[in-house]
Formats: sequence, C-alpha cells, structure tokens
Amino acid sequence: MANTPKNNPLRQLVAQQWPAEKAGRFAVEAGFSGGVDSVVLLHILCSLRNELPLELSAVHVHHGLDAAADEWAAFCRELCGQWQVPLRVERVRVEFGGLGLEAAARAERYRCFARSRTDAVALAHHADDQAETLLLAALRGGGLRALAAMPALRALNERVSLWRPLLAVSRAELVEYARAHRLPWVEDDSNADTTLLRNWLRRHGLPPWQERMPKLQSQLLSSVSQLQRDLALLDDYTESEHRSLYDAAGRFQVASWRQLSPLRQAHQLHVFARRHHLGSPSAAGVRQFADTLANPAVLQAEWPLPRGRAVLYAGRLFAVPNAQANGQPFAQPAWQPAPHGLPENLIRPESGIWRTPEPGDILPLPHGRKKISRLLQEKKVPPFMRALWPLWANEQHGCLAAANLQTHCKLSVPNGWQARAEELEPFILAGSAHGSEGEEAT
Repeated sequence: MANTPKNNPLRQLVAQQWPAEKAGRFAVEAGFSGGVDSVVLLHILCSLRNELPLELSAVHVHHGLDAAADEWAAFCRELCGQWQVPLRVERVRVEFGGLGLEAAARAERYRCFARSRTDAVALAHHADDQAETLLLAALRGGGLRALAAMPALRALNERVSLWRPLLAVSRAELVEYARAHRLPWVEDDSNADTTLLRNWLRRHGLPPWQERMPKLQSQLLSSVSQLQRDLALLDDYTESEHRSLYDAAGRFQVASWRQLSPLRQAHQLHVFARRHHLGSPSAAGVRQFADTLANPAVLQAEWPLPRGRAVLYAGRLFAVPNAQANGQPFAQPAWQPAPHGLPENLIRPESGIWRTPEPGDILPLPHGRKKISRLLQEKKVPPFMRALWPLWANEQHGCLAAANLQTHCKLSVPNGWQARAEELEPFILAGSAHGSEGEEAT
C-alpha cells in the first residue's frame, strides 16, 4: 500500500483522536464494509501501525441482503490481504421482527462488533452521518440521548468500546483522500434507495437546506457538540444521585427514592432498568410503576420489563434478569480461599454442579442440620430469590454449599474454599453473611 505522508490532515486527525485512556498496546478492529469511508479509515490506521501502539485487524459483516454481498466480502478479503490486516468475516441473518431493514441490519452488525476480541471497534462514521443522525432523531421525536447522535468513544459492553475518529470529517474529504491515494472501494446500490429515510434525507431533504444555508453541516455539528455536553452533564448528575439511592450493601432504598420529585423519580427508574440490563421501559410503564412505588402502603410489587423484572420487597427494589425465569441460578459463584471451607477435591468441576434449591435440600451445620429453605428464610433472602439461590451439590452428599452463606460443616476443612458471588450480597437482608449458624432441627 502507498504510504500516507505524516503531515496528511486526516492521518494527523486520527492520531490525535487516539483514546488517551488506552495506554500501552491497543488492539483495534476496524469495521470494514468495503465502502469508501471504511477503506479510508483502514488505510489511515494501517499507516499509523508503526507510529501508535496499535494492533490492527478488521471485521466485515456479511448481511446477505444484496446480490453483490459475496463480491463485497471477497473484495474485503483481497484488500486486507494486500495490506496485511487480519480479517474476520461474520455472516449474519437479518430478522426484521418489529424493526425496519436498516435497524435490523444495524442490530446484527453491533452484535458482531460486541464479539470482538479487541479493545475497540473503529467505525468510519463521518460528519455527514452525524448531521443526518441528529436530523433523523428530531424527525422521529427523539429525546436528548437520541439528539446527541454518535459519541466519538463509548463502551459497547464490558470489554469492547466503539471508536469513531472521523466524526469531524466530511464524506467529500474522505472521497478526496481515497482518490488521491488511488484507493479502490465498492458502492452499495442500496444507498440510492430513497424509500429509506436516511437516503431520502441525504439526496432530497438536505440539498435545498444546504443551498440556503451553506454552513448547515457545521451548525448541526455544533448543535450535536452542545447536546453531547448537556447529556454528559445530565449523566454525571444522574449517576451521582443514583449512587446516593443505594445503601452500603448495594441495595436500592425506596425510602430515599421517595424523597425525590416525581420527574426525578421517573428518571431514576429509567436508570435502574438500564443499569441492571433489564431493557428500556416505556414511559407509561415507568409512570405506572412510579405511582405504585411512591405509595408507602404498598409493601410488595413487581415491574415487568423487557429483559426481566424489578421487585419491591422490604423497602428495597431488586433487579431479576429474565435468565432466571428458566430456573437457572441467579449467579455463578467463584471459589475463594477461606479459614474454613470445602476441600479442593470437592470443588472441582467433576465433583459437583451448581443448581437451584430442591425440596428437601439440607445442609449439615456445626450444631445440627438445616433445611436450605430455612437458612434462606433466616437470612431474610427475599422469597422471589430463594428458588434461584446457587447451591453446590453432588449425588453422594447432596447439598455441599449455599453460595455466600454456608458450607457442609462435616466435609469442611481448615484453609478450605467458600463460594461467593458479589451480586448475591444485596439479597442477604439479615446480619452478616459469614457468621456461623446455630442449631436447627430438620
């Protein structure tokens, strides 16, 4: 590939956009469709490999929606081979469901990006895309988060970030760069389909406005920058307030929530659902549950959500994901060294399984035996969680350990192992989770 001069403005811009918090070696996977935008981004990243602490690869998502999809994938393989960039090709099946074509395809792409083994997936979204995203959000009645369009860097999941270093660059500048460096690219015919709102906006909606207002794009980008600052400020304040609603054990205190104004109450319920990965609630659902939760006479209530439910119990609000609806334990505990616990031979994968409680489960304790149901009750574990509590068991001995609570006393040894899961702690409402149990007959 031809070298890009170090003083090239686009090359310098991408180098300056390098995430400051990513110290040392940084693995980046470029989203590579084969279009001019992604070709330019990959070309620039290639030219920076010897300048930045960069481990570069690429990912191509094969949607199978266009007759030329196989040709695009072949083009990407060939170009990545020439540029010595490892390429991951992901074939997906786009299921429309309740989504339109664009949204369904985008959802599949982002699922592929989330499977990346790198620190970040670099995407070639540019200034035109950013301006269009703002206008589309406004046309669709979006709120502040939608109007703030695309951030330059955001977390996609716990491991992978999305990085967009070209948001200040127009598509015209990218095409100019590609032609100057004689770069090949593919054209997606669907970009001419004006039945898609974004394409219509780009081809027919925006040109008259741009003719009337030559600086339209820069003004829209200025609005996006301001909206992103406002959103960052709101998120900072919201997060601070949200943390204040939890006690030291990580439990959401409804009494504290009730001290907020109705507007802030509703907002904090949105945050609760988002933080606990329960899905996006409807505005009507939030209002209805907020009315329920604000009533001091209501002691127990449930809030169904797309990916689980929120449960009011003992003055706290708990999150229960959908995964537990099928009888799976709430968490996968880890074995940790302890002054007294199970010997190593009993915690090996072949020595037992994690399962939920069964009728008749009993755990021998120092002064007798206790039913697991009674142990959970004494620890004031909420009733909806008792059937989901992780137990370590095998056929020979039955229950060997209840996570975060107790181990089989007759099989435990000094300097053994105890099972713990941090996410279980908020559900233990009584006393210490580590003390010894008194005698209890079965």
